[in-house]
Amino acid sequence: MGILIASMTPDRALGDSAISQAITKIAIALAGYRQLPVQKRLPLIDVVFMLPGSQERVQFTGLRIRGFDPAAQSLQFEAAVPDKMVASAHAERYVIAVMQDAIDAGAEFFRERQLLFDSAEHLALSEALVAKPRYAVN
Repeated sequence: MGILIASMTPDRALGDSAISQAITKIAIALAGYRQLPVQKRLPLIDVVFMLPGSQERVQFTGLRIRGFDPAAQSLQFEAAVPDKMVASAHAERYVIAVMQDAIDAGAEFFRERQLLFDSAEHLALSEALVAKPRYAVN
Protein backbone atom coordinates (compact mmCIF):
# COMPACT_ATOMS: atom_id res chain seq x y z
CA MET A 1 0.00 0.00 0.00
CA GLY A 2 1.13 3.54 -0.74
CA ILE A 3 -0.24 5.25 2.38
CA LEU A 4 -1.04 3.66 5.74
CA ILE A 5 -2.34 5.37 8.88
CA ALA A 6 -2.76 4.19 12.45
CA SER A 7 -2.98 5.64 15.94
CA MET A 8 -1.41 5.11 19.33
CA THR A 9 -4.10 5.68 21.94
CA PRO A 10 -2.77 5.80 25.52
CA ASP A 11 -6.22 6.23 27.16
CA ARG A 12 -9.32 4.16 26.56
CA ALA A 13 -11.41 7.33 26.85
CA LEU A 14 -9.87 8.59 23.60
CA GLY A 15 -11.43 5.72 21.65
CA ASP A 16 -14.66 7.67 21.08
CA SER A 17 -12.97 11.03 20.49
CA ALA A 18 -13.41 13.02 17.29
CA ILE A 19 -9.78 12.42 16.33
CA SER A 20 -10.01 8.64 16.81
CA GLN A 21 -13.20 8.55 14.77
CA ALA A 22 -11.56 10.65 12.04
CA ILE A 23 -8.49 8.40 11.88
CA THR A 24 -10.70 5.31 11.67
CA LYS A 25 -12.95 6.83 9.01
CA ILE A 26 -10.00 7.87 6.84
CA ALA A 27 -8.24 4.51 7.30
CA ILE A 28 -11.41 2.78 6.10
CA ALA A 29 -11.61 5.16 3.15
CA LEU A 30 -7.96 4.43 2.30
CA ALA A 31 -8.71 0.71 2.39
CA GLY A 32 -11.48 1.36 -0.14
CA TYR A 33 -8.84 2.70 -2.53
CA ARG A 34 -6.45 -0.24 -2.09
CA GLN A 35 -7.09 -1.40 -5.68
CA LEU A 36 -5.59 1.82 -7.12
CA PRO A 37 -2.08 1.53 -8.57
CA VAL A 38 -0.80 4.29 -6.24
CA GLN A 39 -1.77 2.12 -3.25
CA LYS A 40 0.04 -0.92 -4.64
CA ARG A 41 3.43 0.65 -5.37
CA LEU A 42 6.47 0.95 -3.15
CA PRO A 43 7.81 2.90 -1.37
CA LEU A 44 5.07 3.50 1.15
CA ILE A 45 4.29 6.16 3.73
CA ASP A 46 3.16 4.98 7.17
CA VAL A 47 1.79 7.63 9.56
CA VAL A 48 1.11 6.89 13.23
CA PHE A 49 -0.98 9.51 15.04
CA MET A 50 0.20 9.78 18.66
CA LEU A 51 -2.81 10.85 20.72
CA PRO A 52 -2.29 12.79 23.96
CA GLY A 53 -3.32 10.88 27.06
CA SER A 54 -3.97 12.12 30.57
CA GLN A 55 -0.88 10.27 31.86
CA GLU A 56 1.18 9.74 28.71
CA ARG A 57 2.29 12.28 26.10
CA VAL A 58 4.87 12.35 23.36
CA GLN A 59 7.80 14.67 23.88
CA PHE A 60 7.67 16.38 20.49
CA THR A 61 5.24 18.45 18.42
CA GLY A 62 4.27 18.16 14.80
CA LEU A 63 5.47 15.42 12.47
CA ARG A 64 8.74 13.52 12.62
CA ILE A 65 10.36 10.62 10.81
CA ARG A 66 10.39 7.52 12.97
CA GLY A 67 12.47 5.44 10.59
CA PHE A 68 12.93 3.89 7.18
CA ASP A 69 12.84 0.16 6.50
CA PRO A 70 14.80 -0.37 3.27
CA ALA A 71 13.70 -4.00 2.92
CA ALA A 72 9.99 -3.08 3.12
CA GLN A 73 10.55 0.30 1.40
CA SER A 74 8.51 1.85 4.23
CA LEU A 75 9.01 5.35 5.63
CA GLN A 76 7.39 5.68 9.05
CA PHE A 77 6.25 8.97 10.52
CA GLU A 78 4.90 9.90 13.93
CA ALA A 79 2.46 12.79 14.32
CA ALA A 80 1.93 14.35 17.75
CA VAL A 81 -1.78 15.16 17.93
CA PRO A 82 -2.36 18.46 19.79
CA ASP A 83 -4.87 18.49 22.65
CA LYS A 84 -7.18 20.86 20.78
CA MET A 85 -7.64 18.30 17.96
CA VAL A 86 -8.93 15.51 20.20
CA ALA A 87 -12.50 16.85 20.22
CA SER A 88 -12.27 19.18 17.22
CA ALA A 89 -14.90 19.38 14.51
CA HIS A 90 -11.92 19.72 12.14
CA ALA A 91 -10.33 16.39 13.10
CA GLU A 92 -10.81 14.82 9.66
CA ARG A 93 -9.25 17.76 7.88
CA TYR A 94 -6.36 17.64 10.37
CA VAL A 95 -5.71 13.96 9.62
CA ILE A 96 -5.67 14.68 5.87
CA ALA A 97 -3.33 17.67 6.39
CA VAL A 98 -0.89 15.54 8.39
CA MET A 99 -1.00 12.88 5.67
CA GLN A 100 -0.22 15.54 3.07
CA ASP A 101 2.70 16.84 5.16
CA ALA A 102 4.02 13.27 5.40
CA ILE A 103 3.68 12.86 1.62
CA ASP A 104 5.64 16.09 1.04
CA ALA A 105 8.35 15.08 3.53
CA GLY A 106 8.42 11.57 2.09
CA ALA A 107 8.85 12.92 -1.45
CA GLU A 108 11.91 14.87 -0.32
CA PHE A 109 13.29 11.86 1.58
CA PHE A 110 12.85 9.53 -1.39
CA ARG A 111 14.24 12.09 -3.86
CA GLU A 112 17.43 12.38 -1.78
CA ARG A 113 17.80 8.59 -1.95
CA GLN A 114 16.88 8.47 -5.65
CA LEU A 115 13.80 6.31 -5.03
CA LEU A 116 10.82 6.84 -7.32
CA PHE A 117 7.80 8.23 -5.49
CA ASP A 118 4.84 9.89 -7.17
CA SER A 119 3.91 12.59 -4.66
CA ALA A 120 1.31 14.16 -6.99
CA GLU A 121 -0.60 10.89 -7.19
CA HIS A 122 -0.43 10.43 -3.41
CA LEU A 123 -1.61 14.00 -2.81
CA ALA A 124 -4.51 13.45 -5.23
CA LEU A 125 -5.49 10.34 -3.27
CA SER A 126 -5.41 12.28 0.00
CA GLU A 127 -7.63 14.98 -1.52
CA ALA A 128 -10.12 12.30 -2.60
CA LEU A 129 -10.51 11.40 1.09
CA VAL A 130 -11.71 14.88 2.06
CA ALA A 131 -15.40 14.91 2.97
CA LYS A 132 -17.36 16.70 0.30
CA PRO A 133 -20.22 19.03 1.33
CA ARG A 134 -23.67 17.66 0.66
CA TYR A 135 -26.49 19.86 -0.49
CA ALA A 136 -30.19 19.16 -0.34
CA VAL A 137 -31.99 18.85 -3.63
CA ASN A 138 -35.37 20.56 -3.58
